[in-house]
Amino acid sequence: MTGSRARRVSRLLHLAVAAAIMLVAPPVAAGSTTRCDEVAVSTGDRRVTGTLCSPPNARTVQVLLHGFTYDRLYWDFPYRRPTYSYAHAARARGYATLALDGLGAGSSAHPPSAEVTYHSSAEALHRVVGALRTGLGGARFDRVVVVGHSFGSLVGYLEAGVHRDVDALVVTGSSHLLNAANIASRLAVNMRPAVTDPAFADSGYDLGYVTTAAGARREFYNTADAEPGVIAADELHKDVGSLPALVTALPYNVVNASLLIDVPTLTVDGSADPFACGPLAADCSSSAALAAFERPFFGPRATVEARVVPDGGHNLALEFTAGETAAVIGDFVDRHVGR
Repeated sequence: MTGSRARRVSRLLHLAVAAAIMLVAPPVAAGSTTRCDEVAVSTGDRRVTGTLCSPPNARTVQVLLHGFTYDRLYWDFPYRRPTYSYAHAARARGYATLALDGLGAGSSAHPPSAEVTYHSSAEALHRVVGALRTGLGGARFDRVVVVGHSFGSLVGYLEAGVHRDVDALVVTGSSHLLNAANIASRLAVNMRPAVTDPAFADSGYDLGYVTTAAGARREFYNTADAEPGVIAADELHKDVGSLPALVTALPYNVVNASLLIDVPTLTVDGSADPFACGPLAADCSSSAALAAFERPFFGPRATVEARVVPDGGHNLALEFTAGETAAVIGDFVDRHVGR
C-alpha cells in the first residue's frame, strides 16, 4: 500500500470510529426534543451571548469556551455537521451545552480592546455560570462544567480558581507551560489588525482586535489528521481576538489561579499540538506523563487527569480526532459529575 493510500485509509478509519462513538454514546430519551435558544448574560454594560441547548431533564450543563480568534462555532462546526460538533456529541449523552461567544468575540460585546482582558474574560464567564445556576433561557442547572479550548482553557483556569463555582473543568489545546517558540514563530507572526482583513474592514474594531493572516489557520492543525475542507471552512469563519487579553494572561496569573482549583480536572492535548506540547512545554509523550506534568499546578484536593490523543493537533475537535476527544471528555464528565 502506498503512503498516500495508507493515509487515506487511516483517515477513513478515524471518521468511522468517530461515527461509531457518537452512535454508542448514551442517547437522549427516544422521542424527546432538545431545545436550543440564543441567550445573553449582562456583565455590567456589556453582554456575552451564546447558544444554549438543553435535552429534556438535563441537570448538568457544559459551558463551551473557544480559543483566540474563534467563536462559538468551534464547538458546533458548520462543515459536515455534526461530524465536527462536540456540542452535538455532548447532547447525545444527555448534557445541556452552552456554546459561548467570549467577551470581544462573535456576537458578544466588543468594547474597546483594552477592556477585553484575561480578568474581564473570566469575570464574564463567572456571570454566565451564575446565571446558569439561577436560571437562563428558561432553564436552571444544578451542575456546571467548563470545557475550554486554547485561550478558553486559560480563562477556565482563572474562573474556576478564583470563583470556585464550577463542578469540573476540562481544558483542551492547553497546558501550564506553553511552547513559546512555536507560538512566536507560527502564530504571532501571522496576526494582523482585524480591520486590515476584508471580512472585518467595516467592523469599527480598534487596532487591538486582531485576526489571523490569510492561509494561517492551517497552523492550528496537524494537517495529516484533518480534512482540507475543515481548514478551508475555518478560514471562512475565522473571528477576532483582543491582544490585551493575551498580554494580561501572564503565567503567574494562570498558575496562581490554578493552585486554587480543587474540583476534578481533565487536560486533553494532541500528541502533535505545537503550542501546548514540546521539549520546552508540557510533556505529551503519554497520558500518564501529561497528568504528572499538570498535577503540581492544581490544588491538593483536585482530581487531575489527562489524555494525549495520538496524532491530534491543536484543534482536536476539528480533526479526525474529534470523536475520540468527545468520548474522552464525555467519559470524564460522566464519572465525576454525571448527567
